[in-house]
Amino acid sequence: MILLLSLYIISQSSPGLEFLRMGTGSRPLALGNAYVSIGDEPFTIFYNPGGIASIKSKIISTFYSRWFLDTELGGIAGVLSVGEKGALGFGLRGLYTDRIEHRTEEDPWSYTYYNSYFLNPSVNYSYRFNNFGLGLGLNGLGVKIASDGKYTLFLNSGVRYTSKKFAFGLAISNLGLRIFNTNLPLSLRTGLCLKPVDNLCFTFDILKVFKDQLTFYTGTEFSAIGPLTLRLGYNPEVYSQNFLRKISGGFGLKIGNITIDYTAASFGIFGLTHNLTVSYNTAVQKKKIRRELLSKEKILMSETYLRQGIEYFNQQKYDEALNAWDLSLIWNPDNQEVLDWVSRARKKVRENRISSLLTRGRNKFNQGDYLGAIYDLQRVLDLDSSLTEAKKLKVSAEYQLKQGIPQSIKANMEKALLKYKNGDYLSAIKIWNSILKIQPENLTVKNYINEANQKIVEEIKVALEKLNNYLSQGKLKSAIDFVNRMLRKYPKQENLTRQKIYIDQKISDSIDKLLAEGRKLYNDKDYVSAEKKFQGVLELEPSNPQALQYLDRIKNKLARGKKEDAERYYLLGIDAYTRDNFELAIKYWNKVLSIDPNYPNVKKNLTRAKIKLEELNR
Repeated sequence: MILLLSLYIISQSSPGLEFLRMGTGSRPLALGNAYVSIGDEPFTIFYNPGGIASIKSKIISTFYSRWFLDTELGGIAGVLSVGEKGALGFGLRGLYTDRIEHRTEEDPWSYTYYNSYFLNPSVNYSYRFNNFGLGLGLNGLGVKIASDGKYTLFLNSGVRYTSKKFAFGLAISNLGLRIFNTNLPLSLRTGLCLKPVDNLCFTFDILKVFKDQLTFYTGTEFSAIGPLTLRLGYNPEVYSQNFLRKISGGFGLKIGNITIDYTAASFGIFGLTHNLTVSYNTAVQKKKIRRELLSKEKILMSETYLRQGIEYFNQQKYDEALNAWDLSLIWNPDNQEVLDWVSRARKKVRENRISSLLTRGRNKFNQGDYLGAIYDLQRVLDLDSSLTEAKKLKVSAEYQLKQGIPQSIKANMEKALLKYKNGDYLSAIKIWNSILKIQPENLTVKNYINEANQKIVEEIKVALEKLNNYLSQGKLKSAIDFVNRMLRKYPKQENLTRQKIYIDQKISDSIDKLLAEGRKLYNDKDYVSAEKKFQGVLELEPSNPQALQYLDRIKNKLARGKKEDAERYYLLGIDAYTRDNFELAIKYWNKVLSIDPNYPNVKKNLTRAKIKLEELNR
């Protein structure tokens, strides 16, 4: 039955009722009546209801145009998001003409005036499915000519597809019954928008009204500076032989949550017409508020860590103070007060470190522990190579060590001492053991081996304490990275091996837990919370296929804008940095740069993270 009715309507269709074919809204008019079937604004409901599926906020637009013979065209349209994927559109547009002369053949010199209007209310629903928007619209049409009025109903339907580089639309419009013995202009319209770069769009529309010729429209849109957008179009339907009169142009200007669109378009013999559209979008204001809150949050976090660092500094806990200020600078790299405190703390740390190591080196030298003295004095000179006392003591200790050493083993002894000074105790022990094969009773070498073994014991003890701290803080990634580094240095150390097995199991359990929680949140459609769980998995296992798959799905579900994506990755980078996961922080901040190369502070933070990662690896 529906098929038969559709065939009947198509057979009765005619290209009449030009009102239903007229462009509504300044943007498509500026683009030569293109960008109609692929529009993504409220007035799209009059042509392709699938276009409003991408709108996820509340928008209302008004449009007004006036030209010859007191003729006015205007309208109002709005869109409300419905659920997570739906959008409800509503609108009313109308054409009003006044002072139309009415003459009779009997008395052509006597005439009267009458007016007429066309009204088109519309209610649409659109649903978003991945990159597609599907929509259906119920329309009314009221026509009054002089004192005679008629009404009818008709349908519009359409689909719109969007991607990063192009958009495509297809719509069937004006599927309805006759009015005033005139058939509605049943139309098939398709359009394409190509975006070779983010701020440029080339758009094309093809319109086929049944029982009328095919019409092609084209336009281009360029986002020039900040909130300003420039538009140019070509409309072959303009009634003129002059090519230039078929050209239209205009601009769009965004001011906060208000957008103003203006168009100057020719109507051929009827002259130039000015068109104005004003839109209010709640999402713009929300984004502005969100950015302001984010900026305030960054400043607040920076100040919080600043005060925390000052408290540590006053307690002479300089390392803790520097850690706090490091986090403060991640939130606000240009905080000059923090930079001043960091300079003061580093100076204090350096002074204390030099004083402590010099005292230890001096005491060991006086006790005859020349090897230990060289170890501490070398570190003093690494901090300040100009200290005369440290230089003299180190030279004297090296001289004492070489006394009584036969020429045959002197070269190997110097190699072993160099390894020892650089903290490579296993290599030093290996060389000393080779010397003992030649001189089994060499007590000096045996003492050196004992001291190196003691250094290994101390270093492993400190490493195990550090691992326990990481575990107590839940820093599993830091713990596994650290234990792997220590095992590369001491591959057969049993305590470290046991800790690695334990940490690997903890990581495996955490990944399973995060995946289970993430899947549940995803199924409950709490995509933001689910995303955090899967990001947590990637922190522990960057190539986890299940987490990557779900994150890709979530990205399509949330469909954020570029600025939101950049902000999200920036904050994820800060979160990773605060947990000493510098490698992941670098990864996130590189993503920010790929989205927005000018994102504030990200380059400074990247530099800090790379320095931290290098220090950690050393």
